[in-house]
Amino acid sequence: MAAQQGCSGSFLSFSMAVQQTDIMLSFPLIHVRSQRLRNLSALMLVASAATLMLSSAPGSGNHLRRLSRFLSSTQPDVSGKVLVAPLEVSNGITVSSDAPKKYGVKKFGSMLPEFYRQNNYCEIDSKDHNMQCRQVLGQSALKSKPHWHFFGDSQMATMVKVLSEHDYPYKVTIKRGNARTDDRCELGKYFNIKRSDVWIQPDEKRLQGPVRYGKDNPFCSSMKGWGPYMIGDGKRSLEFLNVEFAQDVEIQTATTSTTQEAAALYLKNDSKEDHVCVVNAGLHDQAVLKSPDTPQDQFVNNVKSYLKLLESVCGNLVWVGITEVQEVQPTRNLQRNAISLKWNKQVYSMIASTFPSSSFIIDVWDESVAAPFKGNGKQNIHYESPYYESFATLFASLV
Repeated sequence: MAAQQGCSGSFLSFSMAVQQTDIMLSFPLIHVRSQRLRNLSALMLVASAATLMLSSAPGSGNHLRRLSRFLSSTQPDVSGKVLVAPLEVSNGITVSSDAPKKYGVKKFGSMLPEFYRQNNYCEIDSKDHNMQCRQVLGQSALKSKPHWHFFGDSQMATMVKVLSEHDYPYKVTIKRGNARTDDRCELGKYFNIKRSDVWIQPDEKRLQGPVRYGKDNPFCSSMKGWGPYMIGDGKRSLEFLNVEFAQDVEIQTATTSTTQEAAALYLKNDSKEDHVCVVNAGLHDQAVLKSPDTPQDQFVNNVKSYLKLLESVCGNLVWVGITEVQEVQPTRNLQRNAISLKWNKQVYSMIASTFPSSSFIIDVWDESVAAPFKGNGKQNIHYESPYYESFATLFASLV
């Protein structure tokens, strides 16, 4: 092909099958080492032709986005290293390359202290049945702890629902609350703690939620459709609490000003070593990231405060990293992958240094990049069921 001329590097076979059609494109793409951008011109011509063909194929949105991301990773610098180079696609949304994102995550793991990285950190990978996490976490203090509490948004809720309904290995004789509910004000009632007489608005500069519905309706959640619930048998339990921010003021009580403080008060117990808190936050927090006065380290400081509260009631902390988003409808969906990667890096480093003996980190970035988005690729955040099902089996092997 003409794309071979003037370019040094090895050829990679790249093929793309278009679902719902009989079209199959197969063509070589070049890993370019030359610093001269003109050497990419032939490659871009091939890509343009592929894009034109794909754009007319039904259900091809996911393929176009993946192709755009692949191409954006091939722009070289003078040292021959691949740069993160955003590529404008037809709908006007700038997306970043998967390859640099994956490379960055590998660096996040490698930057942790060696002992922590070997014994407290893992990356999920459904292709090998999450073997690394099964080994690291299965040999840890987490194995067979009787009480597991999961905190997060709809992604965590989806995974826990699969775990509780299909993978929980113990007989359930006690149930409390409901996984799915239209009542956004359920969490405060579930905690059964006297609420404050006055509800104070969130401080945007401190990245405090809630937003939208929760901000306009005191003591209620921004997240719709999911509620708190618990299953167990009196000796063991599994619980989900819909706490979607690292810091928010949705639930204010007579003695606490944030939901995170209220959650710690609710979970107070006499044997914290029997309890595991599995926590995620970040995507909802980005919807609050609007004030220019917000400090660069505000999110990581919020997470630190959050985990310190939970450490008082859970002797074992598990942090689940932030996942990839599509960045579709960017004026409505404020999440950005660049921010997520920055926050992942900051939080991983903070957790390893602040909670070296009581914490674990599960990195999900690469797995989320590989997972198809829900709704034929139209969802911005959520993935198809296999992503959550695979994740649930990991926890089923630990509880």
